[in-house]
Amino acid sequence: MDRLANYTYIFILIFLFILEGRSDDHIRILIALFLSFIISMYAFLVNWITLDGAFAATVFGTVALGLGGWILAGLVLVFFVSSSLITRHKDQSGNKTSMGIFTEWTKERRNGLQIWANGFWIALFAVIWFLFRDETLLVMASAALAAATADTWATELGSRKKGHTILITNFRKVDPGTDGAISLKGTLAGFWGALLIAFAFFIFNRDTNMEIISIVAFSGFLGCIADSYLGAIYQHNNPDSNHWFNRYFHSHDSGNNAVNWAATGLGALFALFLIQLT
Repeated sequence: MDRLANYTYIFILIFLFILEGRSDDHIRILIALFLSFIISMYAFLVNWITLDGAFAATVFGTVALGLGGWILAGLVLVFFVSSSLITRHKDQSGNKTSMGIFTEWTKERRNGLQIWANGFWIALFAVIWFLFRDETLLVMASAALAAATADTWATELGSRKKGHTILITNFRKVDPGTDGAISLKGTLAGFWGALLIAFAFFIFNRDTNMEIISIVAFSGFLGCIADSYLGAIYQHNNPDSNHWFNRYFHSHDSGNNAVNWAATGLGALFALFLIQLT
């Protein structure tokens, strides 16, 4: 699936570069390709992503900056750096240990499928924004990114130590790390992750207003909650789940990516709904 996303967006980039892009668009897309390649190779060398993840990140970064512009590219960079820094390592026994940047060459690296699970909708809205220049699409892309950030922060920081953790669907006490489990610590971490993207949106786009910032933050947080709810229903390490989705993706070890993909899309839809209400 990550290869399909790579080739699809490469085709879109080439098509828009030739038929739709102006001279300044051409320059930005080429700059985006160069910067995305450099950053992706650096991330690969410091063990943040796999080689196929570096390829996916290069394509995704080129779309985000080349088509979405500097605002969206800045938000993507904030997401990627913050998420990589808080993602824990694995020791030789496979147990997660310390935070990302402090232990070398043992990182649980992101692969191409994980990158597109979080970035598919962001790239799609960047493409549509490039064609129609509707600011709503940029807000939706930012909300999807806020949802991805919130989920990463909630997962990594919320499951770091044992505490009072409950399943979101029935409030039954479960072990930290159970799919669909929530805790006060993880929920607050998710909220701050979404707020980080909303604040970065303000920093990179000073023409925005507090209403839009609030929509990005709130939609991202709702996307994080939706991720937990979908995880509780569909993912394989929840003992209450016996859905066909669970049985299929358990054998393919990719249920979390599918849930992340759905939750980031929902974050964008929440933003669209809130914009229509205002």
